Amino acid sequence: MFLNLHIETERLVIRPYALTDLDELYAVVSEPGFYQFIPEGVPSRDDVQQIIEWSIQCNQKNTPTKIHKLNLAIVEKQNQKLIGYCGLGPDDVKETEIEIYYGISEAYRGQGITSEATKALMNYAFYKIGLLKIIAVVHPENGASLRILDKLGMNYEYTYNNLNSELKDFEGLLHYSIDAKACQ
Repeated sequence: MFLNLHIETERLVIRPYALTDLDELYAVVSEPGFYQFIPEGVPSRDDVQQIIEWSIQCNQKNTPTKIHKLNLAIVEKQNQKLIGYCGLGPDDVKETEIEIYYGISEAYRGQGITSEATKALMNYAFYKIGLLKIIAVVHPENGASLRILDKLGMNYEYTYNNLNSELKDFEGLLHYSIDAKACQ
């Protein structure tokens, strides 16, 4: 379910990371402005390699009832190029909730590709894995991401406020959710 995950859409293949993804994934995440709305720093090439290796290990441990992290490559079908990522994992603030997340190369933004990928992943999460609810956390100024959440049918629940000091990077972010019943 996790090791051999393979989701196809009209334009995309969504699959687990492979060690051979290093250069293409690093090229995407190191684009200027890619981390503008992500509360972590820009990773180095070595960091990306460690993330890929760690992601592969997580896939060996993931179960339908315990997703450690499910990092997936978004690959353009036509040219087999890695153009972004999406995934599922415990929310940093409320670890009992599973968050959907995504990022796409600037050259592919505004074409509905991220919505296509995240909708396919959301369907997989609800109908194959059996998740009952998915959340998303978004920066209030990230208009593109807010439009994606709207297309997915996710609903705003609340804004993160008064967080502990170790979670200060998430202060002011918006919390959205959708449950499996709403996605039918």
